[in-house]
Amino acid sequence: MNARTIWSLLLVAAALFTGCSTKEEADPAPEFELTTEVGEGMPLFVVPDTKVELAYTANHVQHVAAGTLPEGWSVEVLDAEQRIVLTATADAATAATLTLTATGTGSQQAERQVALRCLNTFDDPQGAFVLNEGNMTTENGSLTYITPEGHVLPDAYQTVNGTQLGNVAQDMDFCDGKIYVISQNGDRNATGTSFENDGMLVVMDARTLRRTAGFTREQLAQLDWPTHIAAVDERHVYVRDNAGVYRLDTTNGELTFVSGSEGAPKSRFAKIGDKVYTYKSGYISKILEISPESDAVRSISLPVSGVSCDINEVLGIQAADDGRMWVMSFGFGKSAMNKFDLETRKVIQRQVGFKPETGSSGVAFVARGNDIYYADGMTIYHLPFDESADLDAASGLDAEEWMADLSAFDSQAGMCYNGLGVHPVTGRLYANTIRSYALYAQNRIWVFDFAADKESPIATYEDCTRFPAGFYFPENR
Repeated sequence: MNARTIWSLLLVAAALFTGCSTKEEADPAPEFELTTEVGEGMPLFVVPDTKVELAYTANHVQHVAAGTLPEGWSVEVLDAEQRIVLTATADAATAATLTLTATGTGSQQAERQVALRCLNTFDDPQGAFVLNEGNMTTENGSLTYITPEGHVLPDAYQTVNGTQLGNVAQDMDFCDGKIYVISQNGDRNATGTSFENDGMLVVMDARTLRRTAGFTREQLAQLDWPTHIAAVDERHVYVRDNAGVYRLDTTNGELTFVSGSEGAPKSRFAKIGDKVYTYKSGYISKILEISPESDAVRSISLPVSGVSCDINEVLGIQAADDGRMWVMSFGFGKSAMNKFDLETRKVIQRQVGFKPETGSSGVAFVARGNDIYYADGMTIYHLPFDESADLDAASGLDAEEWMADLSAFDSQAGMCYNGLGVHPVTGRLYANTIRSYALYAQNRIWVFDFAADKESPIATYEDCTRFPAGFYFPENR
C-alpha cells in the first residue's frame, strides 16, 4: 500500500470520527416534565385498587421507563399517550417512590422521582384527624387526615369512598376497629335543603376508612340535632341530642332514650372502660354514668363542700390516664381543674386564671397525662397538674403557663375555632384558626411541640379545613 492510499484512508476515518462526534454533540437533551399537579413536598395519594394517572410532556425522548416498585404496586408507561398509570392493592406497601427515566435520542437521560402513598391504612397511632362541619347551608361534612409524616389529605373519607359525610358533622369516636361519625343534619339541613351524602350517622373501618354502615336522617328521626357520640360496642352507641342521650343499636337501628339523661350538655362524652360519661351543671353538679347494663344513668354528685373552688358549672370532662376523671369547673368567679375519683368522690383541685372557652363543640380543655391545655381566645395556656398533698388549689395559679398567642403568628387569624387537641402519642398540641365566619375557608391548623420549641409551631397547614369540629386521634379513647 503506497503512502497516498494510506493518507486517503486516514482522511476517511477522520471524517467518519468527526461526523459521529458532531452528531452526538448535536443530539438535544431530553425534556421530560410531569404535568399532573402534585403538591410541593406532598406524595401522590393512591386509593387501593383505583387507577391513578400521571400525564407528562416529552421532547427529544425516545422512551420513558419506570423503576421497580414494591410488592403490591404496579405501573404502566404509555409512551404514545404520554401517560403513566399507577395502581396499588390493599396490602401494598404504604409508602413507595416512583422513579421515571426518560431516554433521549442519544445516550442522555432525564430522571424524575415521585413519592407515593397508598391510602390503605389510617390507623397509625401517630396520625391525626380533623372532623369538619362544613358550611351548614351549602356543604357536607368532611374528614381531614394528617399523616405521621405531616402530609395532609383534606377529605380522606370522600377520597376513599367517593361519597361524603353528613351535613354539619359534629363528633366522632373510635371503637372495636370502627369509627362512628355523627352529623347534626344528615342529608337535609335546617332550611330543608337536601344533600347527597351517606347519612346522619356514618360508620367506617378505622384502618381503611371504608364505609361499613350508614343511617339516614329519616332512620334516626327521633334525634333532634345530635351533637356528640360515644360507642361501647355495636349495640351500645350513645348519641347526645337536644333531649338528652339515646342508645342506638346499630344492628337493627333501634333508638332507646337513656332515662335520667335529660338536658345532657352539648359537650364530648368521656369513656372509661365500658362506661360512658356526661354531666349536668348546677349548684349540685353531677357526673352521669351510662353503662351497657342499663338504659338509665347513675348520678355521681360532685363535691359541694370541702373544696376551695366551688363547682357550680361544669365546662367539660375527660378520662384521665389513671381511671379518674378530669373535670373543668367554674363557680363564684373561680375556675379550676379537678381530678375526680368516681368511686370515692374525692377531688384534687388546682385553680386556673380564667374561665376557658368551650366553643360549639364543648371542648374546654385537653389533657395528656397530667399536662392540661386550654385557651382564652387565641391564647393557649398549660397547667402542669401537680397532685402533691402539700399544695393547695391556689397553687395552680402559680403553675399555670402562657404558651402561645396564635394571633402573633398570623394577623389574619380571626378566631380559634372549637377546641384544642393534644396527641396521646407524640404530645403535640393542635389548634384551628379561621379568619372569620364568612371567610372560614381561610384557615390554618397549628401544631406545637412545646417540649422541643416553645417559641413557634413546628408545622402549619393552610386552608385545609371547613369549620373544624375538633381533633381526633386513633388512640385518643
